[in-house]
Amino acid sequence: MIVDWSLGASFHGGVDVAWLAKLGSLLVLPFAHEDLALVAGAYIVVHELLPASLVTLTIYGGIIASDFAFYGIGAAARRLSWLSRIAVDSRVEQFAETIQRNLFGLIAICRLVPGMAFVAFITCGWMRIPFPRFAAASLIVSALYLPIILYLAVVFGGAMHKSVGLWSWPLLLGLLIVVGYARRRVLTFRDTPAANDVAVATGIRGGRFHGGA
Repeated sequence: MIVDWSLGASFHGGVDVAWLAKLGSLLVLPFAHEDLALVAGAYIVVHELLPASLVTLTIYGGIIASDFAFYGIGAAARRLSWLSRIAVDSRVEQFAETIQRNLFGLIAICRLVPGMAFVAFITCGWMRIPFPRFAAASLIVSALYLPIILYLAVVFGGAMHKSVGLWSWPLLLGLLIVVGYARRRVLTFRDTPAANDVAVATGIRGGRFHGGA
């Protein structure tokens, strides 16, 4: 399978309503779950419905927008009591104890472990982590993570599609969910050998951040 990743092909023939609908869905899906956006993007690329470059940029924009939105919810919760009651629960308060300076490590882990980003990024806004630092970490980590994972999803999904057809895409989503659950189990902030290995790598020990740029 040959995938055209060049941006030059993105605007050939103009943009129609179907393109806009696909781009809109890719932009919104990261707010629900990044794995959904990855599977949808891989499906679109494999079936050549949109250029791979445009799919990548759109999902990237959706991921960044969702990160900023969660940060904004946390920041707004400091001033709005009704929002604080909704968004700031015991998980946010417990997570606040782990956030100091290793923001890149935090965002990298949130990319790897599904479900952590919502709580962690709300906590960043609530704890007044400077937005420029948060934005830089989100932009850089996502730019490194997304192309690799999307490429793997395209290659693996395309290979599966030749064997099992359309069933390959629900299977791919299920595989990503299972892998995500496994990552969540391994990278849980607990006093286990696996968690301690992650703690050493990211600057987290005993559930707390210990520096790191």
